[in-house]
Amino acid sequence: MHPKVSIAYFITSHGFGHAARASAVMQAMHRNWPFVHFHIFGNTPEWFFKDASGVSFTCHRQQTDVGMVQVSALKIDLPETTEALSRFFPLDENRIAALAGQVCACDCRLIICDISPLGLAVGKNAGIPTVLIENFTWDWIYKPLATVEPRLESPVNYLEPLFKTADCRIQIAPVCRPVQEALQMPPVCRKPATAPEDVRKQLGIRHDRQMVLVTMGGTVENHRFIDRLQQFGNRVHFVIPDNCPELPARGETCGNVTLLPHRSDYHHPDLVHAADAVVGKAGYSTVIEVYDAGVPFGYVLNPEFAESEVLARFIASEMQGLPIAGEDFVSGRWLDRLPEILALPKASRNGEANGADAIAAHLCHWVTEIDELLEIIDADGLTVGAAPRCHVHGRNEWLHRVVHVLVFDRENRLLLQKRALTKRVAAGRWDTSVGGHVDCGETINDAVFRETGEELGFRPESLQFAYSYTHSNDFESELVHTFVCRHDGPVRFNPEEIDAVRFWEPDEIEQRLGKKIFSDNFEDEYRRYCRWSGCAK
Repeated sequence: MHPKVSIAYFITSHGFGHAARASAVMQAMHRNWPFVHFHIFGNTPEWFFKDASGVSFTCHRQQTDVGMVQVSALKIDLPETTEALSRFFPLDENRIAALAGQVCACDCRLIICDISPLGLAVGKNAGIPTVLIENFTWDWIYKPLATVEPRLESPVNYLEPLFKTADCRIQIAPVCRPVQEALQMPPVCRKPATAPEDVRKQLGIRHDRQMVLVTMGGTVENHRFIDRLQQFGNRVHFVIPDNCPELPARGETCGNVTLLPHRSDYHHPDLVHAADAVVGKAGYSTVIEVYDAGVPFGYVLNPEFAESEVLARFIASEMQGLPIAGEDFVSGRWLDRLPEILALPKASRNGEANGADAIAAHLCHWVTEIDELLEIIDADGLTVGAAPRCHVHGRNEWLHRVVHVLVFDRENRLLLQKRALTKRVAAGRWDTSVGGHVDCGETINDAVFRETGEELGFRPESLQFAYSYTHSNDFESELVHTFVCRHDGPVRFNPEEIDAVRFWEPDEIEQRLGKKIFSDNFEDEYRRYCRWSGCAK
């Protein structure tokens, strides 16, 4: 089997919105690393990720926090939330230790948390780096509510320092409480998978009709206004997901209304992008998916949730939106303003960065540095897996990429480096001018410039690719890419890796081959170079 990079992802148990943006991050990391495998901890149903992400994952059913207990999408049960928090926090140390053992058994290299404090505690216990991805944290949400329910002070005081323990903190726009040491990233959302015209065709909506998506962010609601939707006749077609769990996956259409179940055949971002307008609850995931689609938004805020004010400011400054009072939405009075919503102009988001891609790039680079990850390749040079350098060495069945640079001066002398006595292989012997592994996700050219800079302190010019070959021994198997360059300037070698450097005459090298002065790798390399350059004797 080819080695995968395993990452644990702890996702808050509060709603589907956090799972949606976690899915976007996992998809982006999968595009960078097709060999990544996620261990997802949370209460989100497995089908949500199977339908949406397309990445390799294993779900571990686990309550990762409390969030808010809600009576409906727009109503919080504050007493029950407080009781649930008192049962969940402080976190049980035995539970933390058991989960730490589980993520270690899964060989997870990283723990990502979408505002789940449990994952941070598990990471500290297991000695695994942790990442917090957030636009708010629960202590910030609970704090203003503590004026109404003083018992919330206890979870606020417990959670605030726990969230600060993350080894890397990433805040995604719009941010509720900016933190100076955090990385600031653009909004994160899932992308559509199907063209809008194809989605509308599948729904049976004619091109000359307007489509309105009514969504409450995954909460099942029995809308009282459905009968009133018939008043728009053939002019407007309404699509309402999450309304009837018992419906078939393709939903049910009656007149100008299509009702969809929780798990339907339609990817939610596809529905958003196919719509002429979206009406519903302003939760993070819905807001950013509507923002990404550029369609008008008739939005309903939850006044009890502190995030709502931040999202409202974002909608007002960055989107075409019209606020709808909660009671107007429930009663259906918002339908009187639907023509006004549909008349709002659409925005174009072409070329805008998705925060998921930026997060994935940062985390892949970070894990590569922490673990010295190397890509495992097949005989054709295609990446099939990855593993830490310490695991790759000693397993010669795992082929990995290496770059060599042969540095000559104007007199055609070859620069060699003397390997430090602390080296595991060929300690104290003279070796190729530059040699090093290609990091996970790194290009061959980038590796050449990086290794030359790290080992000899200069950037090679007049660089020429020479040849590639596979070199295997009992210790490892390498696909070597060899380059040649000229350099007559200063050389500042790394004394932690190299004991000395000097230029050698060709005859001087020839006279010492086979006398244990050079590394076996270099002697093989030198013979190949002589054959390639036509100077073989």
